[in-house]
Amino acid sequence: MKWKPIVVGVDDSPEARLALALAWKIAEPAGADVVAVHAVPDLWLASGLEEMPLVTPEVLEVLVRDSRTHIERLLADVLPRSARPRLDVRTGPAALALGDVARQRRAELVVIGGREHGALARGLGRSTAHYLVRTLDVPLLVARPGTGAVNRVLVAVDVSSASIPAIKAAERLAQLLRAQVRILHVVEPLRLLYLPVAELDQQAFEQRARDAFERLLAPLAPLVREDRVVRTGPVAETIAQEAIAWHADLLVLGSHGKGWIDRLLMGSTTERLLTFLPASVLVVPAGAVPKRATARRAGTVQRRPRSKARRKGKPRA
Repeated sequence: MKWKPIVVGVDDSPEARLALALAWKIAEPAGADVVAVHAVPDLWLASGLEEMPLVTPEVLEVLVRDSRTHIERLLADVLPRSARPRLDVRTGPAALALGDVARQRRAELVVIGGREHGALARGLGRSTAHYLVRTLDVPLLVARPGTGAVNRVLVAVDVSSASIPAIKAAERLAQLLRAQVRILHVVEPLRLLYLPVAELDQQAFEQRARDAFERLLAPLAPLVREDRVVRTGPVAETIAQEAIAWHADLLVLGSHGKGWIDRLLMGSTTERLLTFLPASVLVVPAGAVPKRATARRAGTVQRRPRSKARRKGKPRA
């Protein structure tokens, strides 16, 4: 099935060129359109003057037109001529522009280049990647600097419903790119009020976690491959170590679909991995799980619709 458009954030940075090139590697076998988005900063806001604009609409129009020409020329070797009419140049913050275009185009995927950010910027939520992962309803792919071909896909899962769409997205992308998939589950060491834990208790806890992991994968037997591993340790650090040791090109994570207030709080495993970027990271929202499939997994009985006669109140025979 042909994919919906892939939206890519572009500017004059090397990271943007990498993100655009990676998007095309996915779009070509998927038969998807690539929509490049460039955000022109509001000049008065960039100057710290938020009360009133210092540029007229005419000047702003010239600025947008010149920015389009500059970006088209800069990305000429990675943005085919056929895709240039879809280049969307807007004013305002890049994260807002990308989110708006993704919603308007009903995008299948949003791709941006990954960058390192200081602790203050992360704390204030000024990272485009961190903002988008809290607000997007579609998968977000953050391309790590240096990413080339995607040959190895590592999907890290817990035992929540967020893992199902992550696994399916990883398998779908791996089939598209003919890549190898590994499924990773990390068990955190058992701690109880920072007191020593008996070795038998820890072993029993790890075994229960492994059993839960296998139960999660059981309904997906036609999808998942045999390459699955369980590691013990701090979650974010262990996932990063596995990605590096296995030479993963892409790390797939599930987002739990928290409310917008919860998403404002930093420090989740996903956001820490987005900061560190041990590989390119694909974050898949939990909302991608079909409602009917979720109901069946939860044990909900799927009732058959009543016949027309029953709906009209006809008595039973």
